[in-house]
Amino acid sequence: MDTEPAATAAPSAPPAPAPAPAPAPARGQRLPEPLGAGFLARPEETLAEIRETCPVARIRTPAGRPAWLVTRAEDVRAGFLDPRLSLSGGHVPDPGIPRRALDVTLVNYDPPDHTRIRRLATPALTPARMAVHRERIELNAVEFLDAADAARGQGPVELMDAFARPFAFRSLCEVFEVREEERASLYEPVALLADKAGCSARAVEESVARIDVFVRGEMGRRTASPGDDVVSRVLVAWRQQGGATEDEVASLLAMLFLAGFDSTVQAIGMSVVALLGHHDVQESLRDEPSRIPRAVDELLRWDTPGPFSTKRVALEDVRFGDTVIPAGSGVLLSVAAANHDPRCHADPGTLDPDRGTAARHLSFGLGPHYCPGSALARLELTVALTAVLGRWSRLDPAVPLNELTWGGGYLHRRLAALPVQPGSRA
Repeated sequence: MDTEPAATAAPSAPPAPAPAPAPAPARGQRLPEPLGAGFLARPEETLAEIRETCPVARIRTPAGRPAWLVTRAEDVRAGFLDPRLSLSGGHVPDPGIPRRALDVTLVNYDPPDHTRIRRLATPALTPARMAVHRERIELNAVEFLDAADAARGQGPVELMDAFARPFAFRSLCEVFEVREEERASLYEPVALLADKAGCSARAVEESVARIDVFVRGEMGRRTASPGDDVVSRVLVAWRQQGGATEDEVASLLAMLFLAGFDSTVQAIGMSVVALLGHHDVQESLRDEPSRIPRAVDELLRWDTPGPFSTKRVALEDVRFGDTVIPAGSGVLLSVAAANHDPRCHADPGTLDPDRGTAARHLSFGLGPHYCPGSALARLELTVALTAVLGRWSRLDPAVPLNELTWGGGYLHRRLAALPVQPGSRA
């Protein structure tokens, strides 16, 4: 969920006393590869060991590429704010080249280009704007849980397919005011691009093309007949402020829609997994649902679909503590490791819905790239957890939690399914 409140100026770093870059591994020495399949199920164990023994570590990713892994909260926060750690690698996309939506998105830009595009979305996604949609989102939650209850009899519910995915998708459709007749055909390419595992290159290309056609069609429709939705508000900001091409606006809208889907689906699933493993917390939130909005931050700290920020490239030598990352290196800022750093969060292995530092989690990123959809994500998580906990008197895992199947990859973990056994209606 690494995305962006208003752009925050990165502090200028004081000049370092010319330290030598960290040495390269000796010839023939293999870099550690800690982010493989076993990492997906329990990332906190792998990351905790690295954080406490070698907080800035050189590793090899599952794709075979070397990278520097930064794990302590203070360093990760500094990395988010350091303009020398670049998303674009110093290459500015040429706005004169025609592109489809999603060919180039915000994660391909650094400020000031990132800022000029992002600012078009900021007014459309404020907490106040999202709160307008709360009632409809709550009705969606009730509808999908009613259907899940009716279909299950006395058996379990597969919460991802029965609730999380349709709930997150319809909530987005409400906020973007996607017409009813278009929703079913839009779901297929959105779901495919969220999880491309096993999909052919042709299927991915066709899905990108379908999203491009959809977004440009919506832009034309809202230009002719504006409403009070995200698309209309982005277009109003574009007309008033300028500063972006039509292709850049199309990519911005497509990214907001796509990123707002799967990250929220997975955050709902991971939050429920946390509550399944902590029945005392589950019961306390069920008894006092007014605590759920605050608990959302603790659940986002506890587990996140994105253990790392989008990979960055060091434009210059960058020092973290005693280690200097050489210019040109790939850098992974570990959000998950920072969220469990005891230097930032006391007793991080305890799930505490009243934790005073929970809001300092980095699951939405920090600084210029803080998640622009964070207000909607918080609203959806609050509504989803309130509805699920209020529906049933108890919720248990239908399979042992250590047998859940995790997919995706180290940059975006994905819970394939979450079978739960509900108790009686609350």
